[in-house]
Parts: sequence; C-alpha cells; structure tokens
Amino acid sequence: MDWWIYPLCGYILVCAISTGAFYVNEKRAWACIFKLAASVGFVLIGILSTYFHPEDLRYSAFVLTGLLFCIAGDVMLMIKELFEEKFATRFLLGGILFFSCAQILFSTAMIIDAGSFNFWLLPLLVIVPVGLIVAHKMHIVTFDRYGLVMLLYGAIISLSFISALNGLVLLRSDFYLAMMFAIAFFMISDSALCYTYYGYDNNLKRMLNYVVMLFYYVAMILISFSITLKA
Repeated sequence: MDWWIYPLCGYILVCAISTGAFYVNEKRAWACIFKLAASVGFVLIGILSTYFHPEDLRYSAFVLTGLLFCIAGDVMLMIKELFEEKFATRFLLGGILFFSCAQILFSTAMIIDAGSFNFWLLPLLVIVPVGLIVAHKMHIVTFDRYGLVMLLYGAIISLSFISALNGLVLLRSDFYLAMMFAIAFFMISDSALCYTYYGYDNNLKRMLNYVVMLFYYVAMILISFSITLKA
C-alpha cells in the first residue's frame, strides 16, 4: 500500500474527531474550519491516487468529480451551521443536492466498471427510504415539509450501495466489498446527521456529532482511496 495514505488518514481522522468535539461544545466556527481541513484531505487522497495509479482514468474522473461535489456539500452544511433557521434550510437543501450528485457519480463509476447491472437488485432502493419512514412514524425524527426530499436522497444513497453490491456479485472483487463498507458507513453517518437535525433528544444529538464525523470521513477515505484499491 502507498505510504502516503497513512499520514493522510491520520490527519483526516484527527480533524474529524476535533470537528465533532467542537460541535459538541457549540464552537461552530472552529468546527467548520476543522471539517473543511478534513474534507481537503480526502480530495488530496483522490488526487494522489489518480497520480500514482492512472490505470483507469475514467473511473478516477467520476470519483474525483464526486469528491468535489462532496466537499461542496460539506461547505453548504458548514454555512448552514452559521445561520439562523430560516436561512439555514436553503443551505441544507444545497448540501443534499451536492451529496446526491456525488452519490450518482459514484454509482455510475461502479456500474460502468462492473460492465452490467443486475436489475433484480433495484427493490433494495427502498432500504433507506423505508428506514426513514419508520423512524418518522415512530416519532424518532420529524421531517415536516422536507420529507420527500429526504426520501429521494435516501433512494439515491441506496443506489450507491446496490451498485457496489452489484459489482461484488458480478466480479467478486475485494474492491467492491470495500466500497460496500464505504457506502454503509456513509449511510450510518447520514442517519446520525439526520437525527442531529430532526431528532428530539438534545443530549443525544450533541454526542452523535462524533458518529457523524468519524463514519463520514472513514467512508470518504475508502471512496477516495478506491482509485488505488482498484488499480
């Protein structure tokens, strides 16, 4: 494995934990600074992976573009944290849009690489939307007028997961197993983030910031480093 991945992973995880700590302690400006620093780290991993392993530039182009959409989504969510509620919503929706574009790019990269798609996997698109509906009906979270947006985003991230599963079924490659873990970690992070926005228990919402940051950045490390894993 390329030596440079170790210091970069350490740097990203330190920034991620620091971000969670600053959010827990209501120091949002510092949290935004460390979050941006961590996000720059996973983009750098993607760039270095492409530089040292240019074997499949088409896959790299999709993933790198997706990483840029992710960092744009991070910026939207960071800005959201610095505004009052009536202004914050538009930045939240912007973040969801950017992350949706990123997941579509990741899915496209995996489907193209796999060469075909098993359409019998499509019913799994409802995994996340059904989970969101159940959480809403059980009064764990509440979405108000943005419920449809959340359900659509849930279907998009489910598509990423089944795209990785599709590649694993077709090619039986450890690369796709790593991508399944990456998207699963992304789902865990987004589920925790959803509770921090729409949950009821304020103490739990604060502590879930650590879960959000750690699982998100581990997912992004795996996705950005997938360019090397695939080589």
